[in-house]
Amino acid sequence: MKLRFLKTTLLGCLLSVSCFVGMANAGIIYSNDFESGLATDFSNYTNVVSAPNGESFIGYLTHGATPTLNLNGLAAHSSITIDFDVYGLRSLDGTVHSDNFQFFIDGTSQFKDYYGHSNGIIVGPTTGQLVSHDQSAFGHGHFYGGASTYHYSVTLSHVDPSISFGFKANTDQGWIDEAFGLDNVVVSSVSVPEPSTLAIFALGMIGLASRRFKKQS
Repeated sequence: MKLRFLKTTLLGCLLSVSCFVGMANAGIIYSNDFESGLATDFSNYTNVVSAPNGESFIGYLTHGATPTLNLNGLAAHSSITIDFDVYGLRSLDGTVHSDNFQFFIDGTSQFKDYYGHSNGIIVGPTTGQLVSHDQSAFGHGHFYGGASTYHYSVTLSHVDPSISFGFKANTDQGWIDEAFGLDNVVVSSVSVPEPSTLAIFALGMIGLASRRFKKQS
């Protein structure tokens, strides 16, 4: 009876350690809304524009432009989540071909979403979540499809000390007719605790359990 109690208590301690580690080690490792005018840690395409309404973002993305976020020297972690917004601007018409947004992780394509505007309504399949569609958003004025905002969130298991994210904007015309924008990029991770820290915490919990068992005896 007492042995079963001790086993149950120790199992509870180990579960507590697991929960403690999970809650205490998740955090943001990169965040940029580009209001500073800088695309820090990006390569390939780093131009930050300011729309007439004052909104800043990486743009205007056309003809395969691929801003790439490079993160190195990451602390030990078990997974990474990236959130970002994509703006579809003006007369995108790639409902099944042509105008599309493609996302890469370490050079490998994760998905390709086609963007199209038809009579001011967004059409076409998408991996992202439609946040808003407004023909006069960003202050550019009414121009065919106007502007749409999509939010993306991608989580993956990951342990390497570096990672890159590529955001490719494929259009067959220039900004005078259509473009994409990238904004509000946030990367977070679930860190792996140092073995010594975890061991000390586990020993403390086991010690408390053993002490309680002795009192019961």
